[in-house]
Amino acid sequence: MKYASLLALAGILAAQDPRFEVQSRVVLVPAAVSDRKGKILEGLQSSDFSVLDNARPQKAVVDSFATGVAPIALVVAVQASGISEPALAKIRKVGAMIQPLITGDRGCGALLQFSERVQWLQECTKDGAALSDAFDRLSTGDHKTARMIDAVREAVDKLKNGTNFRRVILLISESRDRGSQTDLEAAVVAANAADVTVYALTYSAFRMGWATKGASRDEEESSSIYAPGNPPPTPDRYPRPTPTEQRVDILGGIKEATRLANDRVTEELATSTGGFVFSFTKQKGLEDSIQKLGTELQTQYVLSFRPEAATVGFHKLEVRVRGHKNIQVRSRPGYWITEGP
Repeated sequence: MKYASLLALAGILAAQDPRFEVQSRVVLVPAAVSDRKGKILEGLQSSDFSVLDNARPQKAVVDSFATGVAPIALVVAVQASGISEPALAKIRKVGAMIQPLITGDRGCGALLQFSERVQWLQECTKDGAALSDAFDRLSTGDHKTARMIDAVREAVDKLKNGTNFRRVILLISESRDRGSQTDLEAAVVAANAADVTVYALTYSAFRMGWATKGASRDEEESSSIYAPGNPPPTPDRYPRPTPTEQRVDILGGIKEATRLANDRVTEELATSTGGFVFSFTKQKGLEDSIQKLGTELQTQYVLSFRPEAATVGFHKLEVRVRGHKNIQVRSRPGYWITEGP
């Protein structure tokens, strides 16, 4: 049954007190809108959107980059296992890209690394140089331990305390978790309750090792074009949204996916919070992916509304664009209300 695991947890929360009511809060729904070919659709207004919360129409306000959107609070979470050293050699080079391409002058960026433990290297800062220096300090820990879900949960807890920000986590890691104590479902619920979107740039540690041995010098040093004063090129392709039916299926099967396998964790985290996953092997692939993420975040529409029925549990969201054909919308498939007054 769709949403079975999520609804089961909702029932547990509600059953604690049958008279339990929750305070209405503002729900933020970042939405990426493009045509079937991936071209960004600009210039939309509030009247162009409709938002459904558990199939109930909501009165939403829409902000865009042109009209002014909330700045971004970003946590970059990097896998730092010993097997990740070939990847870290590439990741250290992209620290200078984060502020100009993703957070901008108004936002802030933080960095943590995770292996056998979660370690913060930089709190959220507007100082691009400080963030870049933190990337230089990335270092390896235990050979195969990578507590990804623990890192996500810790990042969510840090982000939820910020106000007037779009909250984003960027995972740069393998697609699987290696040794977390936090349950995947609990991390997804926490992220949705805190309005956090998870994106992932993934790699295969095995393939990365072989690719690094054969990489050319030009390939490995391509990040030099992003030095200060050298504006990055415009990405040649905008990420295509995941079809709604696929988002629903993945969200509803979180617990089953966790039971069957542990190698799709990044996909579960991203899809169930409205993000996406890119994979890379070479330096250029990593840099291109960061460009595309920056393009998405800087061209998002941000819808906000106060739920008319603020009940405890999971709320299914649908975002539609009126009057346009062949439009793709990627947004979070739902959100959680877990706390009362």
